[in-house]
Amino acid sequence: MTLPLLKVIGHKLAMSKMHEVDSQTIWTVCLVAFFTSARMGELLAASESEFDPSSTLKWGDIKFRPDNSALLLINIAKSGKAEFLDIFQFSDQGCCPMTALIRHKSLQGKASLFSTNGPVFRLSDGKNLTIVNLNKQLKALLAGLIDPARDVISCHSFRAGVASTLNRFPHLASSDDIKGWGRWDSNCYTRYARLNLEQKKTIFQKIAWALSAPLPKKQ
Repeated sequence: MTLPLLKVIGHKLAMSKMHEVDSQTIWTVCLVAFFTSARMGELLAASESEFDPSSTLKWGDIKFRPDNSALLLINIAKSGKAEFLDIFQFSDQGCCPMTALIRHKSLQGKASLFSTNGPVFRLSDGKNLTIVNLNKQLKALLAGLIDPARDVISCHSFRAGVASTLNRFPHLASSDDIKGWGRWDSNCYTRYARLNLEQKKTIFQKIAWALSAPLPKKQ
């Protein structure tokens, strides 16, 4: 997943005849997963009709901070313990995860879908957005744009988007920055978990710069 492809998804959603709540739900989870390098299984319910509160992101797991950022509690991550994800503003590209999350919360409230103890990502019919459903939506949105014989864009594609971008600029971010942000298995995760908010903002500034920078010229 790349930023240009993410923009294509946003454009396709904006142009679709999908219910506003549904398109915003899909757009928001795509942005949150991309910018936090989250696993979709940490954000979405496993079933349309029910959810496990210990493994599904709930509104009560999100703390909106005064600086227009947010902290997400992942109750049971792959590590088997609680972890945290930070969302910051990315306002120059029409792909701001904070703007999307705030609007998503508003639409969920207007549709009577908002509940502190309920899943964050619910559709207009009250059903939970699942990985299976989202994969189907991504396939439909990108039909004719992605050659399925060469590339497959799925929920898992969002996981490595930031890391792939930072890898284009080896002078910009260290391997610990990349591994720590994505919570990949290594001892750097324990160091990342102890970073304060200002240190996390510094890493995200590197991410934002890399996403906005032109592709490096080939030698």
